[in-house]
Amino acid sequence: MLRKQVKLVLLSLALTPFITGPLPAAPISGSPSALLRVAGGIHAALATDCTLYAAAYGGDTQPGTLSQPISFFGAAQTATAGAVVCLLGGRYELRCTVYVQNGGTPSAWITFKNYGDGDVLMVWKGGLTCGDFPMIKLDSTRAGAQATGYVQFSGLTLDGQGTALDGFACVSNHDLRFSNNVITNTAGAGIQTVGCDYVAADHNILNHNGYLPQGAPAGFSGTSGISFHNNVCNDAYAGLHFVAASNIIVGEVDQPDGTDRTQAADGNGIIIDANLSCDSGAVPPASLVVNNLIYGNGGRCIEANQVSNAWVVNNTCYINNLDPNVATGTAGSISSQNSSNSYFVNNISVSWRPTNPPYELLNGSTNTNFFTNLSAGGPCFFDAKSTPPGSGTGTDFCAFPNSGFLLADPQFANPPHFDGKTPGQYSTARPPSAGSPFNAPASACASSTSACAVSSAFAIGANSSAMNVVGTDPTTLVPAGSAIWSDLGAWVYTDINGNPRDSGKWDLGAYQH
Repeated sequence: MLRKQVKLVLLSLALTPFITGPLPAAPISGSPSALLRVAGGIHAALATDCTLYAAAYGGDTQPGTLSQPISFFGAAQTATAGAVVCLLGGRYELRCTVYVQNGGTPSAWITFKNYGDGDVLMVWKGGLTCGDFPMIKLDSTRAGAQATGYVQFSGLTLDGQGTALDGFACVSNHDLRFSNNVITNTAGAGIQTVGCDYVAADHNILNHNGYLPQGAPAGFSGTSGISFHNNVCNDAYAGLHFVAASNIIVGEVDQPDGTDRTQAADGNGIIIDANLSCDSGAVPPASLVVNNLIYGNGGRCIEANQVSNAWVVNNTCYINNLDPNVATGTAGSISSQNSSNSYFVNNISVSWRPTNPPYELLNGSTNTNFFTNLSAGGPCFFDAKSTPPGSGTGTDFCAFPNSGFLLADPQFANPPHFDGKTPGQYSTARPPSAGSPFNAPASACASSTSACAVSSAFAIGANSSAMNVVGTDPTTLVPAGSAIWSDLGAWVYTDINGNPRDSGKWDLGAYQH
């Protein structure tokens, strides 16, 4: 059965955005269709739209008022369509996986968000003995469960304590958003979806995930910071189904047996991984990876694996592939594997070693389009089954005439240091923090402090040949008025900090300088 064509629209609020959609395809206040619009600011002010209050000291059966807050577990069980659950600052200890019991509706999402009075720290205390190990899970396949779509989480900090499988996990659900969260110390992914659809992950910080604890059961690690896996293909909507936008991802790894001595396959920053076979009349779900800063990971920066219609736009990838066990040390930074009809536009990719291609095409990747990308650190690579852009001799397609690449050093102002020899540096890579060399917020970034804290560090150097390059507007590559044109337009015209881009001043990478 085909799902009606949809339009996903954000209704911006002061603290964290509500989302409406999908809705029947019709103009809404003249706005183009969009998969969840971006807004910033976690602690802008105390929330005023709360319908339930939750606290670390709340009781499971409390009424959920500000004076008598409910527990997070209680809120997850009782919140219904339209609920805005405001989580008071504090330390919430999760002794088992928390499942969201109910779903929202297209016009009445369920929102779990930071109230604004301090950090909301979720700490995993379930070890390897309780639940099925993700910290927070939306799973419609669980016994007695129902679909729990139209749910969003914003402004939370999740600490997996090294034994939680994932931070947020989705199984066979749809219409979810994870924004402005910090997710660290899980033994799997920060955000993982399996068999899901219409999911957005934006403005999150993910760090030090995928490290396998001793005694973990099968199924741990073996994933990436953000993983959209086994993506369903059951409707004809040709716009965006998955979005990963403006995230900072650092220090991820894949440790299948708890060591670095095996053939690890993942530990990537972001992976769009395996579209399922399409129902009759359906089209492969389109995905967008845009404005992400990804550095210091064990695996690749971004991978499109066995998918169609992937868009990888204005990302900054710096010194990834730090685990030499991934593809025996030859994995690429931005990678297309057995994928088709993909677009790579305005990205910066700087490799750790010359054996790690900044861009690679493998296992029959075809109809892959490249526009104004920067490549540095080594030659690109395509295998005999894949079709490169342009034409030339050898396998370094980035050096082919008319291939859409700028071969240049971006000369970043103050990037983190990784030496060119020592394996395992992903384990000490860290996101920006107070007192670090990255702590130099730009003046235009009051509502996106975490991202702004690294903007000056990853500024393109004044003497770099990349400085005056004008990027490609991705919306010009598709028919005007189409669903993908509208949805791309909702995401690509601002950078990771919300600074505007336009056709006359469109820098490469995640930051507009």
